[in-house]
Amino acid sequence: MPWGFEVSVSGRRVEIAQMHIHRCMGSKTISLEDSAYHKLRAAKRPGESFSETVLRILAGKEPSLLDFRGLLDKRAILEVRETIARMKEEDLRIFKRRLTRGR
Repeated sequence: MPWGFEVSVSGRRVEIAQMHIHRCMGSKTISLEDSAYHKLRAAKRPGESFSETVLRILAGKEPSLLDFRGLLDKRAILEVRETIARMKEEDLRIFKRRLTRGR
């Protein structure tokens, strides 16, 4: 399972899927220098919003985790890994408790 894990609860195999989706439809006001605004306006297609223009121009330029390579030292990486492992263990304990209560 590429985005989850399996556990055994009371002899039963249980697959746990983890997926987090964050979606924000808010709006933000930004300030642009006149020259940047004129370039953005020139790139805007008829019927296209400024948001759509920005998204089109930046398409495929989403940051990758590889962009952060070398940012953390080995000690910090170990601490992050340990924290993630503790969080997974706690999530699993909570899940097992809920599963056994539901019987």
